[in-house]
Amino acid sequence: MSTEPFVNRVQALRDSWVERRQVESIAGAHDFASQFQLLQTLHRWAEHAVVEIRSVYGDGVPVSVTPCPQASPFSRPDEAGFSVLVGQGYGVTFSLQRRQRANAPSWMIAATVAAHGSGGSAVAAGPERRNGRWTRTRVEDLLLSVLGAHERSLAEADAPFAESLTSRGA
Repeated sequence: MSTEPFVNRVQALRDSWVERRQVESIAGAHDFASQFQLLQTLHRWAEHAVVEIRSVYGDGVPVSVTPCPQASPFSRPDEAGFSVLVGQGYGVTFSLQRRQRANAPSWMIAATVAAHGSGGSAVAAGPERRNGRWTRTRVEDLLLSVLGAHERSLAEADAPFAESLTSRGA
């Protein structure tokens, strides 16, 4: 049972559909300008998510977003992107990727989730190529996975201390 007022739920439903329609208009096109506009939308969503993470964690977890990419005649399109960094070495990078099609170049946004430090790795992360679209929820889910990895690293760092207490009979 939801304790949230019905009007808030109605507003959230309406807002999500308005946002979905706005993104649909640019997400389906694979020209540079449309995908760059989508990248800027993802950046806005990421900034909003970081504000919400900070409202929960306060200063307990360092979290930041690199600046929003700017289109200029002097910038290289293949360098357009931004990152969200969580804790000491976890993050998600969103970047424009150029794909060569038979008749013309095509652009898409790629996301990479990375864990740095000992045993660090980077993996590609959605959306799926054929049926996926970027949504606010997908961006937030990626950020939650990185936040979860950060939390796991803290638990693992505490594990040797807990084991030493257990072995001493504490």
